[in-house]
Amino acid sequence: MAETGLDPITLEVLRHRLMMLNDEQGRVAAQLSGSPVVYEAKDFNSALLTAEGDSLFIGVYMTRLSLCLNTAVKTVIERFGNSMGFRDGDAFVTNDPWAGAAHMNDILMFAPIFHDEKLVCWTGLAMHEIDVGGPNPGSFTVGTPDVFGEAPLIPPVKLIDGGELREDVEAMLIRNSRTSQLNGLNVRARIAAINRTRQRMAEVTAEYGLDAVMEAQRRILELVQASFSRRLKSLPDGEWTAQGFLDHDGNTNRLYRICLRLTKSGERMKFDFTGTDEQAAGAINCTRVGLESGVFSAILPMLCYDMPWSPGGLMPLVDIVSEEGTVNNALHPAGVSMGTVSGTFATSHVAFGAIAKMIACSGLRDEIQANWSPAWQGMTMAGSWRDKRRFTAVLLDNTGGSGAKSQTDGMDGGGLSGSPAAAIGNVETYEKENPVLYVFRRLAPETGGHGKYRGGTGTQSLIVPHGNEGDIDLTVLTHGASQPESQGLFGGYPSSVQVRLLLHDAEIRAMFEQGRMPGNVEDVGCSELEALEAKQRTRLGPGDGVVNLYAGGGGYGDSLERDPARVLADVQADLMGVDRAASIHGVVLSGDGRHPEVDAKATEAARKSIREQRLAGCAQVEPGHQAPNVGKDATFPGAMGEAVKITKDRVSVCAKCLHPLAGNGEDPKAGTVWRTLPIESASRWNKFGLTGEIEIREFCCPSCAHLIGVQVARKSDPLLMDVFLDPLGDR
Repeated sequence: MAETGLDPITLEVLRHRLMMLNDEQGRVAAQLSGSPVVYEAKDFNSALLTAEGDSLFIGVYMTRLSLCLNTAVKTVIERFGNSMGFRDGDAFVTNDPWAGAAHMNDILMFAPIFHDEKLVCWTGLAMHEIDVGGPNPGSFTVGTPDVFGEAPLIPPVKLIDGGELREDVEAMLIRNSRTSQLNGLNVRARIAAINRTRQRMAEVTAEYGLDAVMEAQRRILELVQASFSRRLKSLPDGEWTAQGFLDHDGNTNRLYRICLRLTKSGERMKFDFTGTDEQAAGAINCTRVGLESGVFSAILPMLCYDMPWSPGGLMPLVDIVSEEGTVNNALHPAGVSMGTVSGTFATSHVAFGAIAKMIACSGLRDEIQANWSPAWQGMTMAGSWRDKRRFTAVLLDNTGGSGAKSQTDGMDGGGLSGSPAAAIGNVETYEKENPVLYVFRRLAPETGGHGKYRGGTGTQSLIVPHGNEGDIDLTVLTHGASQPESQGLFGGYPSSVQVRLLLHDAEIRAMFEQGRMPGNVEDVGCSELEALEAKQRTRLGPGDGVVNLYAGGGGYGDSLERDPARVLADVQADLMGVDRAASIHGVVLSGDGRHPEVDAKATEAARKSIREQRLAGCAQVEPGHQAPNVGKDATFPGAMGEAVKITKDRVSVCAKCLHPLAGNGEDPKAGTVWRTLPIESASRWNKFGLTGEIEIREFCCPSCAHLIGVQVARKSDPLLMDVFLDPLGDR
């Protein structure tokens, strides 16, 4: 690092001043917004960027959004820098996913900040608007094959010119929206937040001088890059693979595969998505912007938890390889209105899983956790109040669970990974803003992945129309509805599928009249229970109800290793049924239903029986495979999570019984045996998935039946080998 004139104390003061300046920008925007999507659920973010457009700091809200702003700024620099240019007081807007936005609903506003005609930095915000036009209320378009059936694209355009608001451009921003008043308020909220940032930057520059502020920005990125380099060097070199699926493209329930091979060598990481399926004829694609946002929204919480979140300092050490025209690197005119909750989210998911496997092979293995909930389980609604007022709503009112950790269970209702300040809306707020009634919102049983430590559970809600006139136009959208998508780690099971149910002629009002309150969907009678597709537009009648159930996170470790007392506690908390406690964990409960107890002797016998079942009728992963011998005096300086130990001679063995599995450079699963299970065996909710097409695969030690890994796959898929490394390297 080059010698500079900025002393370390001043550098630290400026680093925190600039970071807090960006945080204040986010708080101002949220406080002034009139949209519950922003001020309640925090579906927005802020960023402070260098004069070149590199992300210096991003906010603590929706990570994937602020990671788009660097692309948008660089697009404006490239397109306008030598033509109309930009000056003090300017601000630009766009919702174009090929120019920086994540999808059309996320309108970006960003502005240059000058000092004495010198460009100091850029600042900006991305906010999710409830509606930006198009054929579907809420602008997530079901039924379109391409972008021409979605909301209008707004390429980067100057909204404020030298401090003067261009009212023609503002009108263009809000004219097509069903929620133009809220969108107009959000325009003003962004302007106010950016003006506050200009004010704070002027104060900092006046106090410390322009040279110090410019040098501090450069030094911050250098320090973050150096810290990230040290973190990567501490991790083993190797390759880790992960795969995920996007189900239903908005037209057809087809599975689209996202493939990732993560390579780490020295201080560099490469995320190679070669093999990912071609872009869909539907709205689930994301552009290159969404691909990069998905990758970095996994890197930040997994590898940079103790560093400033300065993506500009990380990007020089990360390579992203992707074929154009794929579902997460789509070319125009692909449909992208669902890109944030489909292509980008799925990309983040597989990146998170591959990074977790890498960390599990290092000295940081105690810090790993399985995948969090697979995606937003969303609903949009539109219709009329009884007094004929129109409404359009996007409900960010439920949440999934976080992934199980290597030492404890995941958080129930944990939220979105990497977005620490994101939230779910208050039900009273949604009931005030829209003619609906929440009958219940609670944790959903059997949604988290089983394991020694279970994934956090998701939530479920039942909503009925209340105070409306006529039917409500309802659109549901998610992925992970056909397959359990949140993968577990090292024997941990995946989450459940995500579920949307329409209760026709629900008996809610009759129950209320009788003084009864339903606690779950099974309590409610109806004339028909309709399972909705992952993406579907339908009608919610005056007497209907809709259930929205979020999946949880993946599990960690062999479920037969779970403390029976924890299983009992889950049953007592109505997070697991007695039948699943016995079939998955081998925990047998006795006593009456209100006061169950663990039958220790029966539990021991049940667990022995399950281990025998795992080995009965199983097949070798690699028939005829021979693992190297392990001497009696072998030591185990390496490991892969709790499933595998590594000898000094690079032989992988079962962590439970030390049975040899594979040699150096081989995936330990090469020495395991495997069997398949129906997805319905893992959760009561999985019956709503593609039960005839998707299966669960267990890989276990051929000697003691300890689970090494669990995978979700199509029945026709080859086995996925996912760890290729010298776990000890040359150290």
